[in-house]
Amino acid sequence: MELQVDEEFSTQIPPLTDDEFEQLEDNILSDGRIISPIITWNGFIVDGHNRYRILQDHPEIPYQTIEMEFPDRYAVLAWICHNQLGRRNLTEEQKKYLIGKQYNSEKASHGAADGFRGNQFTEVVSPPKGDLPKSNPTWRKVAEENHVGKKYVYNAGRYADGVDAADEIDPGIRQDILSGKIAPTAKDVSEVADAEPEERPEMVRRLRMTKKEKDEELKRMREIGESLQTARKVTEESMLASVSALVDTMMSSCNRCFHEFPKLLDDPHYRAQLIEIMQKPKKYIMTIETGGSPL
Repeated sequence: MELQVDEEFSTQIPPLTDDEFEQLEDNILSDGRIISPIITWNGFIVDGHNRYRILQDHPEIPYQTIEMEFPDRYAVLAWICHNQLGRRNLTEEQKKYLIGKQYNSEKASHGAADGFRGNQFTEVVSPPKGDLPKSNPTWRKVAEENHVGKKYVYNAGRYADGVDAADEIDPGIRQDILSGKIAPTAKDVSEVADAEPEERPEMVRRLRMTKKEKDEELKRMREIGESLQTARKVTEESMLASVSALVDTMMSSCNRCFHEFPKLLDDPHYRAQLIEIMQKPKKYIMTIETGGSPL
């Protein structure tokens, strides 16, 4: 049977380390079969992505599947997250993300009881934003199942939305956050989902910055601010130095992005968008060059 992999389902599973994956493969080969059945929904893998990946290299290994019934894909996502929370050692970031995804998914699934919202073959509507009343049984249910407070569940829901929103801007940052490769604050992550679309790229860029880099950037901006506040003592020469520092900061930030994400320059699709964005400072400079005022 040819099973199907849904990317959204698979990305909810905290990935195994290389050692863990090798150990799982060794165990399967030693047993000569896959002991735990692969769980599916409408032919899509719900649980068993790593086992199925191993099967691609060892098609002779026998395995079984169990088809489960769910009302919609949000219910599937909620089940995946709850299942993972009870099975593995998780980082605090992974736990918060999974609880948040479970809550958001169950809230969305329950909100669909009065009509069709789609299935895996259709485009479904986005989960409802915001919080539900304190009497919301979903909120209470998720909190009790995971032995956390209601406030934790609410904050985890916002955190999960922020992680997913950041990953849309910077594919791969979800895994970097949840694995601990980068360590932005939960507040900074959550705020990405609440921001306007045009504000998100800069916010996501800052999620990758270390505390030292943020402190250095803040220091430079404070120095510029202090310089502006003492305008009576500021000369044209010192203001030119401030403008030069601003330009250096911008170029340094851009170079860091290009170094970490070379596809911005190499991929024609991203390069075209980059050039469009860069038209703003280009037009600004041309206005000055032609004797006009940018104000």
